[in-house]
Amino acid sequence: MTGNGTRSKRSALPAVFKVAPSASSSRPPASTEKINQWRARLVFLSTALGAFLVTANVSTMNVAFPDLEQTFTTTSRGSLTWALNAYTISFAALLIPAGRLADRFGRRRVFMIGLAIFALSSLLVGAAPNFLVVIGARVAQGVGGALLTPASLGLLLAVTPDSARMTTVAKWGSLTALGVATGPAVGSLIVNAYGWRWAFLTLPPFCLLAYLTGKTTLPRNTPNDEAPFPDIFGAILLATSMALLAFSIVQVGPWGWTSPGVVISLLLSLVLLVVTFLKGLRHRAPAIPTHLFRIRSLNMANLATTIQSAGLSASILVNILWLTQGWGYSIRTAGLATAPLPMLVACLAPLVGKLGTRYGVRVIAVPGSFSWGVGVLMYALFVTETPNYWGLWLPSSILVAIGVATTFPIVSAAAVSEVPADDFAVGGSLNQVGRQFGSTVGVAALITLVGPGADVEAFHNAWFVTAATGPIAALAVFFIREPASNS
Repeated sequence: MTGNGTRSKRSALPAVFKVAPSASSSRPPASTEKINQWRARLVFLSTALGAFLVTANVSTMNVAFPDLEQTFTTTSRGSLTWALNAYTISFAALLIPAGRLADRFGRRRVFMIGLAIFALSSLLVGAAPNFLVVIGARVAQGVGGALLTPASLGLLLAVTPDSARMTTVAKWGSLTALGVATGPAVGSLIVNAYGWRWAFLTLPPFCLLAYLTGKTTLPRNTPNDEAPFPDIFGAILLATSMALLAFSIVQVGPWGWTSPGVVISLLLSLVLLVVTFLKGLRHRAPAIPTHLFRIRSLNMANLATTIQSAGLSASILVNILWLTQGWGYSIRTAGLATAPLPMLVACLAPLVGKLGTRYGVRVIAVPGSFSWGVGVLMYALFVTETPNYWGLWLPSSILVAIGVATTFPIVSAAAVSEVPADDFAVGGSLNQVGRQFGSTVGVAALITLVGPGADVEAFHNAWFVTAATGPIAALAVFFIREPASNS
């Protein structure tokens, strides 16, 4: 991407990201500068902490899953996946509408509401008397996460000088990536010591910290009554479509592919998805911005992201189940065993971003997709009931980590490389929707393949399917159009 292209992308950010010019051109007093710097640090802590909790919450549930099975022993493994999918579905369906709500009613207000919903629903998950309450509370968590995520970056950039924006965004992104990286390790220690409930009961104090640091420092913006009201009904249709699709996949095991329940659920899912698209054609602020689907780079990048997320999310959960039930690891040991993968991804991501800018998306992400596929294929070919962490599992995980690090960051950037200025933020959110959609489908499909037990052949089949997502994603990446400077 050329320098002019980069500048156009920055100017393309919505008004939420613009910093009001100073009332005076004179340099402010040193004491005022220190106050402004301190305020900016508190805003960063508040917004980045909120985004960190949202991402850490996803990976923490993966390590909590085995303990969840021990609590709700009469609930099938397929049904238990709704503890994961309820969150990702509500988060994905409301992400774009939530961003529009922040523009209309004020980013500070929406961020605080999202933080409160996330904290209260976390308490409800931890105190849930039955599994139905867990699912309902996880839906509420997704709502809270969707509300606070789009607003958090806008609030941060509103108090950041132009010269420091790129550095600030990088730090903010690193903390969200750190949430994914530390979730398994920290979550496994909590779950192993106190049980899965405490993995959620520990979240509200950090939400309170985010609230207190942002209470008097987060910038206020005037609500825009002229901004279009988001298509909430369309978001509900999208969430219902995703839920029916996940349900049909999960029920393949007990009911069979040709059963009326599976077929009807799948058809209803497709019908509701079509209705959501058609509704979006007539709405000023649709749940799915259909006009962006004319952009090939966005389509191919989102397709690659969806496939990658399906494989990665499913693999993380299946790996935890195998380590705890196949090899007999404790939850703590399993969490620590999987921690190198996300930590390596977090470390490699900044370097990969520079390489992608220099050499182009395809040069980096196509081999990366194959690296990921080969790493998972090693699980499928060589994992046996005899534990072999250092000689097999860790090397395979390193290949997977290299693949993830060389695909997700630059493919997400490529998704918005040709998006028009006015739709830059929406295009980025659409990529996040694809990520959550892929995660939902992947978890449902792989749990169906694994079944209720710990049969090594069933896990091999799951890993074979996951490994196939690598080359399929590579094919989608290959058709992403490169910026002119990289051609």
